[in-house]
Amino acid sequence: MSVPKFRNSRSRVRRRRAHHALKPVRVAVDEETGELKLPHHVTPSTVAKVKTDKLTKEIATEMDKKEAEKPIKEVKAEAPADAPVETPAEPSEKEPANEEA
Repeated sequence: MSVPKFRNSRSRVRRRRAHHALKPVRVAVDEETGELKLPHHVTPSTVAKVKTDKLTKEIATEMDKKEAEKPIKEVKAEAPADAPVETPAEPSEKEPANEEA
């Protein structure tokens, strides 16, 4: 085992240890929840929110797939699509209104 030949002075030891001081912790505020967090880290509440969002998206896609697999009901058309539609509530100008009293 090696032994130092000369003793280190106080100034030399302190110069060496100048970089050993603790630095203040940098803290950021989460924009969504307002919680304090470390930069580039995720808060537990954000993780929970992401998981619930992901689950709801998965459930929605499963529901869409189930709806796509269902057979489409056939609707019988009574008139062609480009035929004019008349409403029976309004009397037409061609037919005179009955004003007998």
